[in-house]
Amino acid sequence: MAFSGDLEHLSIVDVIQLLHSSRKSGILQVHGHRGQISLAFNDGYLVGASHYEKEARIGNILVESGVINAETLNKALSIQAAAGNDRKQLIATLLENGLADRDAAYKGLSALIELAIVEILTWKRGTFTLVVENVLLRDEYRYLPSHLGEDIALPAEHVLMDALRIYDEKMRDGLLQMEEDPVEFAPSETSQPDDSVALSADDLGLGNLEQIKRKLPAFHEPIKDRTVNGLKESKNYNELLNEAAARFKKVTTLPEISLVLLETVAGFFPRAITLVVREKDMVAERSIGINTPHEKGPGPVLGFRIPVSSGYLFSFVLDKGMLFYGKSDDQALKEQLYPLIGIPRDPTVLLLPLKVNKRTVALIYADFGDQAAEDVPSVKLENCSELAGITAESILICKNRVTNST
Repeated sequence: MAFSGDLEHLSIVDVIQLLHSSRKSGILQVHGHRGQISLAFNDGYLVGASHYEKEARIGNILVESGVINAETLNKALSIQAAAGNDRKQLIATLLENGLADRDAAYKGLSALIELAIVEILTWKRGTFTLVVENVLLRDEYRYLPSHLGEDIALPAEHVLMDALRIYDEKMRDGLLQMEEDPVEFAPSETSQPDDSVALSADDLGLGNLEQIKRKLPAFHEPIKDRTVNGLKESKNYNELLNEAAARFKKVTTLPEISLVLLETVAGFFPRAITLVVREKDMVAERSIGINTPHEKGPGPVLGFRIPVSSGYLFSFVLDKGMLFYGKSDDQALKEQLYPLIGIPRDPTVLLLPLKVNKRTVALIYADFGDQAAEDVPSVKLENCSELAGITAESILICKNRVTNST
């Protein structure tokens, strides 16, 4: 059965994240009134793309980016034409004939996919369908010569993050134009978020943030070897998430909600920290596996601060309210966070936003410490965070009603 839907109900960002996290393979065909754009996935990784506009072809992209010149492109196109039915994909032709280096394949594919995603982001209407097939058997998406015995596979979340950055910059500079908004009916009063209910530092149990003594971990650059004997060894992923859902039903305060979310994430990662989001910075609250052994559970409040504007990754997650899970060498991590908690063995990190009334009020940062990275069910963790946000909103509404009645 094909996976299909409407962009009005499920955005292209959500679709790509879902296909990446669920390790799907196939051709995602996105139809809009401007034409069709296709994205090729293999085991959740992006391996190819096609665009309805001639100008978006890889050859033009490589020339515009300076990877090759127009003369080289024309030579490769002539070789393709002479090959007839045995013609190979342009980048494979360039590489086999020594007209470009291997990096050209990555740059060309990344640029093509980013361009395709940016275009779809401007669509207000459209449909999508995932046609399940082995895309690596199709010459259309084979970017490297077959004798190399490998294909290009790009992490979908990284490409998506770059595409969103490009989209934001082009919208800011007036270089993109959105489709005209469809006619919309005014939403009912019951569908409006309760903007009068705000999540404060007091609600999170952090009203005395300015008085908190900033406690640095017991180590800095090197990470101590420690065996994780926590939740993950004794329970499987589904048990952890089901336990979190059951605990959310029993909590009565917002600090309890953030603690449940922190402990759930720590069931998948050796190290995790709650970062409370304020206007200009984030404050490190409780942590697991940082300044106390993982098996001891949450440690004391850390209290150090990270400026929101210190790196692109934090700004991206806070602005979009999107989970990030993947490798990152972001400046904020290297200059603001790792000098305080130590550099993890693997650069794979998780940033999980906790949103209340459509506003990100906290981030759970997690990494694998001194251990090797492994797959985690990021979509399920995001669902857990959404449940935490719904629980928080319910508590705030009840609190507001009690306040108004007294």
